[in-house]
Order: sequence, then structure tokens, then C-alpha cells
Amino acid sequence: MPTVTWAAFYVTITIALLTHVRSDKLEKVDTVASLYEEGTLAYLEERYPACVEKLEHALKKYNSHRKNTENCRLTCKYDVEGLEPLFPVDIEDLRFHEKNIKNTLCLINCKISTNGNNDNIDWDTQKIFEQKKPYEYLHLCYFKVNDKQRAASAAFTFLVSNPDNKIMSDVLQQYAALPEVEMKDVVNFEAKDYVYLYVYGVDAYQKKEWVTAINNMEESLVSYLHAEDECRAQCEGPFDPGWYPDFVPAMANHFTYVLRCKQRCKRRLGSLNGEMYDDLLASHYHYLQYAYFKKGNLNAACQAVASYLLFLPEDETMLANMRYYQALPKVQDDFFTPRDEAIRYAQRETYEKRILQYIKNEFHFNEQANKMKETKVDTASDNDSTANDIDTDVSV
Repeated sequence: MPTVTWAAFYVTITIALLTHVRSDKLEKVDTVASLYEEGTLAYLEERYPACVEKLEHALKKYNSHRKNTENCRLTCKYDVEGLEPLFPVDIEDLRFHEKNIKNTLCLINCKISTNGNNDNIDWDTQKIFEQKKPYEYLHLCYFKVNDKQRAASAAFTFLVSNPDNKIMSDVLQQYAALPEVEMKDVVNFEAKDYVYLYVYGVDAYQKKEWVTAINNMEESLVSYLHAEDECRAQCEGPFDPGWYPDFVPAMANHFTYVLRCKQRCKRRLGSLNGEMYDDLLASHYHYLQYAYFKKGNLNAACQAVASYLLFLPEDETMLANMRYYQALPKVQDDFFTPRDEAIRYAQRETYEKRILQYIKNEFHFNEQANKMKETKVDTASDNDSTANDIDTDVSV
């Protein structure tokens, strides 16, 4: 492995490290932030076993915190929907606020009862872990402790989330050339279940193993939808608009901020180990319709066709498939009913996009309002920017 590449990488990572490690040494607590700092410091001091131990612990703790947060938000949302309202008639949208109050109580109790979920992770730390920065250090620490297979997987994990990182791409190629590394065994440590289920499903489809293809694609579909629910739940965090709006504008601005984040989940989940798919969800139904057809389940095949067309209604290949199925004597018109999960997803997607389009079209301000807007502080968290959120800090 060429020395110059490692030297260049070491210099780059060391410079980056200096911007993350805090100099203040308070009481030692095993938080996500402190574990990350200890791991990166061990890297800098060439204590590589300690680097591996601390960064692995930090990753485990962060992922546990994230999972607990997602579970609390999703569980409370569904639990509150099943509760009886305090009053039988919804007056002045009070039921909406009643649900939010009950949801808040549920979230507080869930956080209290969840072990290990009391580590309040600041935005800077969250950003580091969402960008998979620990793997940028961890791969080299694995390499230094002679665990080259995990080193390659750590480099690959970082590269999946940072595909334009030329240095890490070169490093992974160097790992691939090592006799100790089997590239077929290189994995993405952060991959969701749907990623490999989908890959296995495509592989079975290409081998014409229809039952296996159906099972893997159905499982991948369930896993994908759950992963998107988790991603959307993660968007429902705090938001500081940098100004002091009235009650209704405050709700609208936070909602818009969250909604834009949720709309980005589809793209985030569209990466299969670095390979981007624009219509990953819809493609599940494409594989399923043909696999079900080959197994003689025409009803399920037609449902998959109708579900696919909810997302891509002008797809000529699928429209031709539908015409082919319609000509079959055993196929009835009511076979072409989209599946429930596809209907719900498509309706939500349509409604959310209409809301965002309405905001884009209708929220225009005069010169005075624009000057007031300039004072807004950009405090985006999971979102890229708050520049397109509602700004309604004009007195009415």
C-alpha cells in the first residue's frame, strides 16, 4: 500500500480532528460526545486499540439513542390515535391540540422509561454521526490493529454516505488489493435491513427463483416503509427559527421545517450501498408483479401493477404489462386495485407536496418583511437549510 496515500490521509484526518475535539476537560461521563472525543484523541495519539474501543462504543450508544428516539415518537403517535377524546365534539380544532398534549405526555414518559436515552446529543455531535465521521477514523484504527476486513467495511460504510470523497475511495481500492480482504464480505455497517433484502430479491429474480424473489421483495418492502417511518420520526426534533413568532406562525414554521426534512427521506433511503435509485419503493412492485405472474398469482400481480402505476402512471412498460394482463381470460377488472400501503403512501406524498407547493407559491413578502427575514438565524439540523421555510414574522 503506497505510503504517500496514507500520509496524505493522516494529515487530512488530523486537521479535521482538531476542529472536533474539545479542549475543556469536565467531569468524565460516557456520553456519545465524550466517547467520540476519547476515540479520536486515541487515534491522534496512535493508541489504536483504544480508538477502536471508544469509537465502537460511541457508535453503539448513538445508534441506540437514535433508535429509542424513533421508537418513542412512532409508538406515541400510534398510541394517541387510539385514545378516546376528552370531549365528543371537535370544536375550534381542540382535538388536534388534545392529541399533541397527550403525545407530549407519552413522549416524556417514554424517554424517562427508556434506559440510556437520557444522553442529550447536541446538534454538532449529531451531525458528526449522521455524516458517518467516526468511520473516517475507525477504518484506519482497524487497519492498525490488523483487522483489515473490518477496516475495509468501515471505509465502505463511510463512502456510502460520502460517495464523492476521493481519498476514501482510493483507500477502499487499496484495501481491495490486500490479500487479507475479501471484497464480497465487505459490508455497510449502517445498512438497513431492506437494503440486503432488496439485493437478495433482485438476485433471486435474475435466477428465476420466483418464490425467493417474492419473499425477499415483500420483506424488503415492509422494511423500507418502516425505515422511512423512522427517518420521518427523526425529523420531528427541535427547531429554533431565530425569531419570536406568534402561536400560529410558530406552529406553521416548525411544521414546514419538519415536512421538508420528511420529504428528503425518500432520497436518503434511495441509496443501496452507494448506488442511487430514484424510485426504489416503486421498483419493489415492478419485481413483484412479474414474480407473482410467474407463480400464477394473477390477482397479486395485478395489484402490484396498479400499485406501481400510483407512483409512475406514465411508465410505458408497466402500462403494456397491464394491457397484457387485462387480455387474460382469468383477470377481472377489480384485480387492478392498488395495495393499501401504496395508496396511503401515495396520498400522503401528494398531499405533502401540495402543501409545500402552496407555501412556495403563496408566501411572498414586501421589502420590509424581507429585511426582517434577514435577521433569521439558520439553525437547520437534519435539514440542509431553513431558507425555504415559512417566514411570517410580519405583524397582522
